[in-house]
Amino acid sequence: MKQFHSIEQLDTAILYILELTSSLSVLLLAFGLIASMANVLTKGSVLTDNLFMQRVWAWTQCIAIDASVAGTIIRTFRYYAQGERVKYLLYGFLSVLLLFTAAIVSNIESVQQTLNIALEAAYVHVLVPVEALIWIRSLAIVLLIVAHALRHVQQEQEQAEPAPIPTSPPTPLVLTPEMVDALRAALAQVTVSEELERRQALLEPLDEQRASTAQEAIVACDHKQETNEGKIEQEENNHERVKAYLAAHPEATDREIATALTISTSTANKWRKRIQAADRIVEAQ
Repeated sequence: MKQFHSIEQLDTAILYILELTSSLSVLLLAFGLIASMANVLTKGSVLTDNLFMQRVWAWTQCIAIDASVAGTIIRTFRYYAQGERVKYLLYGFLSVLLLFTAAIVSNIESVQQTLNIALEAAYVHVLVPVEALIWIRSLAIVLLIVAHALRHVQQEQEQAEPAPIPTSPPTPLVLTPEMVDALRAALAQVTVSEELERRQALLEPLDEQRASTAQEAIVACDHKQETNEGKIEQEENNHERVKAYLAAHPEATDREIATALTISTSTANKWRKRIQAADRIVEAQ
């Protein structure tokens, strides 16, 4: 369907007028309530004995109530789409009351004009008593004021709430197999350098007894270093063997790994857990 820019502008202007009238209707309704209360307190001197004030009161109340019908219906569907249950129920109930009274009054006027009868005679052709219609219209006036006040109170609450400050979660430290190998190599280098420093300290000029003792210490250190290096090589060998075996047999148990690679069950369990943990870290990335 073709869209006309001029019609869109006209619709926007009409919507603006409806929203403006709906906002100003609260002032007109408040004026009507004040005039009615003053008329009661002064025993009819404000409205009952004043024809001009009667017409002003009638026009302001008609404009305030009947011009709010469209705005009330718009807000009903808007609040329903936003999921605000209290607002759309209140405005939905107001829409029903206003449309009902508008239909009854329009029916009364149509009967009067069609049959060319007096207004009192036209009331007989309406199914709803006039007293009930007056009560419904009075209830709609009060609810319109309440709805307008509730809307502004909730707007102030939304403006008072501070906006949450977005915080980025800290980046978790993830140990990859490459980082583990680098740490292991660094620790091995530190151990070797400490052993060299200890050997140089033992080779300083000493007497024969101390030299002999130092020589024995050096031999012991060499033997210990060789033992440590052998253990490191054996550990790395076991790591590679278990990793290769698990790659070929992912569902293998500790006993099966130990039997196939001729190692202890505890060693197989240790390396299987470490390899599976490293695999999970890599997959999580």
